[in-house]
Amino acid sequence: MKIELISSEDRGRYLVSHSRDIHRYLREVMDGKAIVAIYGENGKDFVLSTILAVDEDKDHLLLEQGVDAAMNARLQASAHCTVATTLDQVHIQFSCGPMQAVDLGKEAAFKVAMPRELLRLQRREYYRLVTSVLNPVKCLINTSAGLLETVVVDISIGGVGVLAYQNDVLLKAGEAYHGCRIALPGTGEFALSLAVQNTFDITLKNGRLTHRACCQFIDLPASVETAIQRYIIRVERERRARYV
Repeated sequence: MKIELISSEDRGRYLVSHSRDIHRYLREVMDGKAIVAIYGENGKDFVLSTILAVDEDKDHLLLEQGVDAAMNARLQASAHCTVATTLDQVHIQFSCGPMQAVDLGKEAAFKVAMPRELLRLQRREYYRLVTSVLNPVKCLINTSAGLLETVVVDISIGGVGVLAYQNDVLLKAGEAYHGCRIALPGTGEFALSLAVQNTFDITLKNGRLTHRACCQFIDLPASVETAIQRYIIRVERERRARYV
């Protein structure tokens, strides 16, 4: 995945390019033991991991390998990967080159070059869960051109981040969309309204253009808020159980 922010203002607000700041933010992720998601170049291969080391002198990171050996192998074969996490209600994402498998003795890890830029979206009012591509959350957004199917990449009781693959229907920052529906696996499907806060483009390794939109819920019913909160708690508990 390649990050393409819409405007120079967005780049100034969200992209970090100074190495000292990048090292600091990555160390905060490591020290906070935040779970990170590593996506392969196709945007579908996916493992959960943690940052094991931030080596500024050797200019590389060490990331824990996932529990699925086959998925680890596919990530290692990817020419390009994307790492995403949420720490203290802030979304952090960066791209990296090929992953080299290394043996640390007690655990297997991936070694990757230190990123040259890092996306940091400090706009979180609530804890946000990075969703799984293996069990995706779908959101249908009611646009003037019809229903737009999107994939939810993160969710909180305050809003969602979505990816849209349809190029002829674009979401617009500042617009409100009513009559939308979100389907939470194992929980149910709910009606809601969304206000788009900002958008930017992401180009996958295969050249396919996707559109990322950060959306806020509008007048979310208490029952839906409770359902979303329960979904987040359940998924986070299941993830943490895998790392105990």
